[in-house]
Amino acid sequence: MDKLKKIALICKQHYEKILLSVVLLVLAVAVYFLWEAKQEEEKRNSEVVMEFVRSKVGGIPPVDLSGFDGLLKTAASPAELNFGLPHNLFNPVKWQRQPNGELLKIQTGKEVGPSRMVATKISPLKLIIALDRIASPGAYYFNVTREAAERPGDRKKRSYFAKLNDKTPAFILKEIKGSEEDPSGFVLELVENGEKVTLAKDKPFERVDGYEADLTYTIESKNFKDVRVGSPVTFGGETYNIIAINQNEVVLSARSNDKKYTVRLAASQ
Repeated sequence: MDKLKKIALICKQHYEKILLSVVLLVLAVAVYFLWEAKQEEEKRNSEVVMEFVRSKVGGIPPVDLSGFDGLLKTAASPAELNFGLPHNLFNPVKWQRQPNGELLKIQTGKEVGPSRMVATKISPLKLIIALDRIASPGAYYFNVTREAAERPGDRKKRSYFAKLNDKTPAFILKEIKGSEEDPSGFVLELVENGEKVTLAKDKPFERVDGYEADLTYTIESKNFKDVRVGSPVTFGGETYNIIAINQNEVVLSARSNDKKYTVRLAASQ
């Protein structure tokens, strides 16, 4: 009995320490259980990860980009908007008064301008060399005509006197065919390019060096006679330069924008 009293007295004197010891013991037990729970949770998490690692899954299907590719192609070649004639949203219909007083409706733009120009005639421009006369045996007069010469004064017929191997401003007489008194033909060397040409006594040498044309613009009753490459023509409020002529057509170039137009010979249209 005395021991119990002694123990009770000791507890009464040191109850704070005893209480602290109990609390510490409880905390130690709680820490132990938490550590055990942590180890168990880590084990379960590891098993879950290993399950995902060991499991076989299908690959991710490729992304369908065909729609985007179609949009890119469409953007690379967008639709063209034509606000020119004959669309009149931004181009009001134009009426033009003709020389006879009548009004002409401009719907397509081809009712006036170069598309209404007509070449009524296209003529070749030739280099012509012909025997004029025999001055004496071995001495001759030749007529030379340069229809395509740039200067009008150079287009006139010119007469040149020549003997064998004589050089004139136009040619060199290289050969006399037949007798000198009554030659059948001649071989000439052109000074301009060294070309050798042949002409007969009664048949001149001819070479086409260009063309000239007659043009008609009926809307304004304008006629352009004997126009050549380089000639300007003005009609429909625009000036054009002639840049080429052949036996079937004339090519015009607008001074304002260098746009080219082809005017065909009326007979070939």
